[in-house]
Amino acid sequence: MTTRRHFTQSRFGHIHWIEAGERGRDSIALLHQTPRSTDEFAEVLPILAETHHVIAVDTPGYGCSDPVPGQPTITDYAEAVAAVLEDAGVAGVHVGGHHTGAIVAIEMAAAYPELVRSAILSGPVFIDAETRAKLLPFFVQWHVQPDGSHFADKWQKFSRWENDPALLQRLVLDVFRAGEMSEQGHMAVVHYDMEARLPLVRCPGLMLYGSRDPFGYTEKSRRFLDYFRPGREVTLDGGVFMANEIPVAWSAAVRGFVSEIAT
Repeated sequence: MTTRRHFTQSRFGHIHWIEAGERGRDSIALLHQTPRSTDEFAEVLPILAETHHVIAVDTPGYGCSDPVPGQPTITDYAEAVAAVLEDAGVAGVHVGGHHTGAIVAIEMAAAYPELVRSAILSGPVFIDAETRAKLLPFFVQWHVQPDGSHFADKWQKFSRWENDPALLQRLVLDVFRAGEMSEQGHMAVVHYDMEARLPLVRCPGLMLYGSRDPFGYTEKSRRFLDYFRPGREVTLDGGVFMANEIPVAWSAAVRGFVSEIAT
């Protein structure tokens, strides 16, 4: 597989994105969770690229994209993705995202209905006033400590959800690449007015859940089915980092849904 790397100039600075697969095929855009990068989709890119044109985007402030001062919003992130897709010459796309990326995919579907053919929400969290109140205390920005203890702290934190040391290394590298603004994406999520935006969605949607993901499925998650027509739920034997952990099963679910929509 040949992967092409690009940068799009935007009002958020340079946005890094990679693509694989032949242009002219149905396009799938992949958006990572906070505080990850396009590395979240390293394993699924070659699989999906066998049949589709695939774009993975580093959200502004993450991966190889430029840092963003202040506090970006989910609307800002969606605008950045739209700029990438315009730069790539993509006129219609299936937008897939994991956790934070799923929230951005919702906003893409609401704000750019002429662009988004379907939304693939991997581990989506339904955001309302109650959820905001529960999540906000957890999203505290870390800072560099003189004794370097912040390094061990992040390793131990991610060890709660992942025991493969090779993948753990990749997760921690993404955190420190984002640096002391790594919580921007989480803060954007808790301030997103999902209740007002979901009624604007007019596309099909796949809700993809991991059976071992403590964040991606709650009783409220079924409410997503009220807004996507048609809407479908699929549960896989995966955790917080499904696309890395079970790339074959994750890609099969995405490809099957996208292929069905295309027909």
